[in-house]
Parts: sequence; C-alpha cells; structure tokens
Amino acid sequence: MHYRSREVVQVRSAYDCDVLVIGGGIVGLSTAYAVTRAAPGTRVTVLEKEQGPARHQTGRNSGVIHSGVYYRPGSLKARYAVRGAAEMIKFCAEYDIPHAVTGKLIVATEKAELPRLHALVQRG
Repeated sequence: MHYRSREVVQVRSAYDCDVLVIGGGIVGLSTAYAVTRAAPGTRVTVLEKEQGPARHQTGRNSGVIHSGVYYRPGSLKARYAVRGAAEMIKFCAEYDIPHAVTGKLIVATEKAELPRLHALVQRG
C-alpha cells in the first residue's frame, strides 16, 4: 500500500493502482487496509492533502476507543461501536500498539443531569 501526500494531482495519469483511497484518516486507512486484507496483491494508494495521516478529524478525537454507551442498546450504532472497540483492541494487541483499556467514568455535574445518568446505568 502506498501513502502519498498531495496538493493537486491529475489522478487519472499520476497513479498506477487498482484502488485509490482519498483521505488518510482512520476511515481511509482502515478501508485501504481492509482492501489489502480481502484481496492480497491489490495495488492500493491513499491520497492525503496534508503532510501526514490523521491530521483532521481522526487526529482531533478524544484519544479514546469509544464504547457506544450513549447509543440505544441494540441499535446499529451501538453494535458497531462495541464491535469496533473490540476490533481496535485486538488490532492494537496484534501489532503491539500501546493502548490501555481503563474503563469509563461518567458523572453528573448537576442535579438536572441525574435522570440521564440513571438512564445510562440502565443501558450499561
């Protein structure tokens, strides 16, 4: 898999590849990785406008693997969050990427937030 930063390119003639992924954030890189796993030998190029990967949304998250606790139990979002967290932890362990599973602490800071906190307890 090639990773290339770019400004403006003529994609049609500039890259000889089977799959061209635009964007080097977590979604683009995950997509490129999945393609190479599903179809070994596929020539994948990732284009990113910045000088390195994860310089936008991916690089500005809270630095945690999200649990999905805020989503409706059983919903597609909740199931994807739980599965995604498990896959991310497995990936980190497999490739010796430092990470910590520390749990999550959710608190109410005002009395008015207590009903929401109780609802989250029921979901958890």
